[in-house]
Amino acid sequence: MAPNRLMLACVLAWLMPGAGHWYLGKKARAAVFFSLVTLSFVLGSLLDGRFSVLDPRQPLLSALQVVACLGSGPMDVVARAAIYGAPVYRMPEDDAVLPGEAARRPRTAVGIALRARNEAHDSAYGTAYLWTAGLMNLLLILDVFDIGVGRKN
Repeated sequence: MAPNRLMLACVLAWLMPGAGHWYLGKKARAAVFFSLVTLSFVLGSLLDGRFSVLDPRQPLLSALQVVACLGSGPMDVVARAAIYGAPVYRMPEDDAVLPGEAARRPRTAVGIALRARNEAHDSAYGTAYLWTAGLMNLLLILDVFDIGVGRKN
């Protein structure tokens, strides 16, 4: 497969779960993958999952969490904009608590929304669904790549 076509398939797979497989002619797989990733993402959102942000107290762990969320593609960006008022990926300066500081009440609308989702009853389950959706989609992008280079049918 031509490199440009392969790149397009991978980008489509990130933009919409299953789209890369559809582009490569794997329509049944595409439908199943679209359903799985989208359902996981929607359940995670409805269960008040945490759309992780970069946190100075845990820079590496929070960066990995953000990558897991971003794996869902534009769904993540749109959901963040709806929940936080903007696609936020970094803890607001006014709400950041540095290592060694005592926790304090959030001061910004984003901080308040983050705290509310974090303290919600089903937040842990929702977060697991969100991260699973993103990580699953990242694996599906690799699957599209493998199909495109001929390693897999």
